[in-house]
Amino acid sequence: MSQLRSLAGALRSSSQWMRGQVGSGRRVFDPRRNCSSGAAEPSLAACSSSYVVEMYYAWLEDHKNVHESWDAYFRNAQASSSEETGEKHLSALLQGRAMSQTPAMNSSLKNENLLKLNSLSGSYGLEESDLDKSFQLPLTTFIGGNESTLPLREIIHRLETSYCGHTGVEFMFINNMEQCQWIRQKFETPGIMMFSDREKRTLLARLVRSTRFEDFLARKWSSEKRFGLEGCEVLIPALKMIIDKSSEAGIESVIMGMPHRGRLNVLANVVRKDLDQIFCQFDPKLEAADEGSGDVKYHLGMYHERINRETDKNITLSLMANPSHLEAVDPVVQGKTKAEQFYGGDTEGRRVMSILMHGDAAFAGQGVVYETFHLSELPSYTTHGTIHVVVNNQIGFTTDPRMARSSPYPTDVARVVNAPIFHVNADDPEAVMYVCKVAAEWRNTFNKDVVIDLVCYRRFGHNEMDEPMFTQPLMYKQIRKQEHVLKKYADKLISEGVVTLQEFEVCVSLYGNLITVSLCKHLFHSCCFPDFFKLDGEPKSMSCPSTGLNEEVLRHIGEVASSVPLKDFAIHSGLSRILRGRADMVAKRTVDWALAEYVAFGSLLKDGIHVRLSGQDVERGTFSHRHHVLHDQEVDKRFCIPMNHLWPNQALYTVCNSSLSEYGVLGFELGFAMASPNALVCWEAQFGDFQNTAQCIIDQFISAGQAKWVRHNGIVLLLPHGMEGMGPEHSSARPERFLQMSKDDPDRYPEFTGDFEVQQLYDCNWIVVNCSTPANYFHVLRRQILLPFRKPLIIFTPKSLLRLPEARSSFDEMITGTKFLRIIPDGGPASNHPEKVKRVIFCTGKVYYELAKERKQLKLEEDVAIVRLEQISPFPFDLIKAEVEKYSNAELIWCQEEHKNMGYYDYIRPHFLTVRSKNPIWYVGRDPAAAPATGNKFTHLAELKRFLDTAFNLEAFKGRSY
Repeated sequence: MSQLRSLAGALRSSSQWMRGQVGSGRRVFDPRRNCSSGAAEPSLAACSSSYVVEMYYAWLEDHKNVHESWDAYFRNAQASSSEETGEKHLSALLQGRAMSQTPAMNSSLKNENLLKLNSLSGSYGLEESDLDKSFQLPLTTFIGGNESTLPLREIIHRLETSYCGHTGVEFMFINNMEQCQWIRQKFETPGIMMFSDREKRTLLARLVRSTRFEDFLARKWSSEKRFGLEGCEVLIPALKMIIDKSSEAGIESVIMGMPHRGRLNVLANVVRKDLDQIFCQFDPKLEAADEGSGDVKYHLGMYHERINRETDKNITLSLMANPSHLEAVDPVVQGKTKAEQFYGGDTEGRRVMSILMHGDAAFAGQGVVYETFHLSELPSYTTHGTIHVVVNNQIGFTTDPRMARSSPYPTDVARVVNAPIFHVNADDPEAVMYVCKVAAEWRNTFNKDVVIDLVCYRRFGHNEMDEPMFTQPLMYKQIRKQEHVLKKYADKLISEGVVTLQEFEVCVSLYGNLITVSLCKHLFHSCCFPDFFKLDGEPKSMSCPSTGLNEEVLRHIGEVASSVPLKDFAIHSGLSRILRGRADMVAKRTVDWALAEYVAFGSLLKDGIHVRLSGQDVERGTFSHRHHVLHDQEVDKRFCIPMNHLWPNQALYTVCNSSLSEYGVLGFELGFAMASPNALVCWEAQFGDFQNTAQCIIDQFISAGQAKWVRHNGIVLLLPHGMEGMGPEHSSARPERFLQMSKDDPDRYPEFTGDFEVQQLYDCNWIVVNCSTPANYFHVLRRQILLPFRKPLIIFTPKSLLRLPEARSSFDEMITGTKFLRIIPDGGPASNHPEKVKRVIFCTGKVYYELAKERKQLKLEEDVAIVRLEQISPFPFDLIKAEVEKYSNAELIWCQEEHKNMGYYDYIRPHFLTVRSKNPIWYVGRDPAAAPATGNKFTHLAELKRFLDTAFNLEAFKGRSY
């Protein structure tokens, strides 16, 4: 009977691992489910035997898992007066009604029931005497190896070996028989998990490096935070096994992302950063200038090309820098991986792949993990399979799993994309190595994501200064009794005769000597800046050529934008009108916003510059203005991208609608932009204020990325912005936030010896613009590539201006010799007699057209000048100074449509004071408010009229003191 219980237990354990139910928390069974009578009272006759068996074993785990009536029944059965009676009760439970109805079962029926058992259906009519009988194995199992029949006792043993050891497999939710059978074969085939003596010695040597590295840092810098790997030292040999097997399959480049725990160890023993450079980061005499802006050592990244000693093949390893925002790096890694695959022509991910490491609490708790998983199989975002390694500490900072997630496992989020999940005890190094080997083979075979859950512990607190006993006393009492995995594995190999004690001690000593030499090297040599991928060099020049184009090029792109390159392609009638409108503009030598963008992109493609535009609904455009992808109205899934038909040898234009994600997709595009400086990578928010759900990427990677990690990045953010009466969630792209994070000093007038514009751009952390004309939008996109360096570009794009007749530009503003205008001076009557001008209104963006219309109606063209600030940051001191001096007798007004506590005023005001300290610049606009815009159309129009009246009331500010 005990053997049968073992069989049912093994099968049930197998079932639960496969279905993700082990450790899933309490599961209360409905006493009426699967019961024909519908009665709540327990009755074997009324319930299916398989359901009773399932309830019984659930009850063995926790009596509260079943209804109280069944709890009482099982207690009575267990408390029977004699062992013999108890055995009968248990036998009845296992055999159900079939036992009471059939006194004896023939071997054929028993074999059939065994197959049901093997397919996780329960136990039917099997007795102790059947243990030594042979049974036919089903075709779906691999436990027989080359055998088609096995004794029941051996079946039990092999099932226990496969599913009741240190490895658990979740895969039965995958709706693909081939993939499920592939996994079964990897875990059920007898003897498949064996390792050679050489492989065991390699594993031991890698464990020595991992463990001794942490030991040394703990002794040498005991009071320093380092977020060590103690408790999961097996991560290092695990990663190396994944890389070895991937290299063997043809992978040439691996891009990795991880949180801070274990980063220094990964840098040292996986990426192979020089130890003396790591020790340098602990130097208390290290000046901030030697370390960029001084980001902490466990955030930094690394790029290294080396030979993989297991395969003798070249391999490139990149570890992405990551802030303390744990999972924020996930989509960035995926974007860079995709870009490397794209530029290398690796259409199936056979040469470039990604590995992502996670903590258990962050993997379950942070939404960007889910967003990244849902990018994994989208055509324009897939990296053809990522290997995820979860360092499962079984705790967050101080938070237990029961408080940190609602799912049974931290890895359950991966089930949304049918990724197999391999749970493994991290104190069994050989089990870990086997799982890593299978994961690498899965990725190479199916090009799909896979998850390795390293069930481990954190030997110390959240960091080395933390005291975990405050919050998890019992857990840490147990942890302190845990023998180190290196000692356990070394003792195992010594007992097996794989290595001798002396060989092990020599291995430990050799790595100790390497550390000592590296420490001495650090002490006698100056520190250099830590590597992060390929460091950018200085620009070859500090000038920017004209961004204008030959008119023939302008016209050619405009004509293609107005046509359908494919024959027999049926387009929507409304789209036909749009294309005719474009053709009419080209004939008149004008462009609107959409055509200006089209020409900018197309001209870059001509020069071999890849252009990628990504975001929600970007193919058509949120405001139905772009239409870069044409859809055949008669043939499903037939589409055309005219921009890829401009030139015979042009670069590829990629335009792709994204998932409904900002955080994940912006991170992805940032990573994509990292891969090549010769690409224009744009992300467009559906509405500008939606960027606030990607704030982490903007704050940590885009605004501060260059300062922290010495990497230039030319990503472009297109953020629709403007007060149109559409309510608080569709109005403001929050320009005040971008300007607050701009690093130019408002109190110091910059002095440059060369090109003021380019020098200023080189010194800034990003560029913030709000273009008021299509031509200037065209120029700023081209300037982004023609600059001799890369900076992030934030563009507040319009909504109503997309179709405003006044917001059009002539070819004359875009031809050879023209360039981006950082400001657009007043070109009307006021500029002809500047000494007579009473007021100069400075503004930016859409509000210019409302001001110009109001000025014309009031006939104040000679009294009021309007100057447009197109590039807001870095602030164009030189041009603003010239305008202020030109209108020396006028008072200065800053007019914006945003509320006073938002928009640009707080940024603009101190900059103007630096230009002309004797006079203020007065504010005109909406009053301070909590919400960025009203949702009431009447209120919106009333606010607009109020500040327009104020802007042109020439008496309003007289007599006011500053």
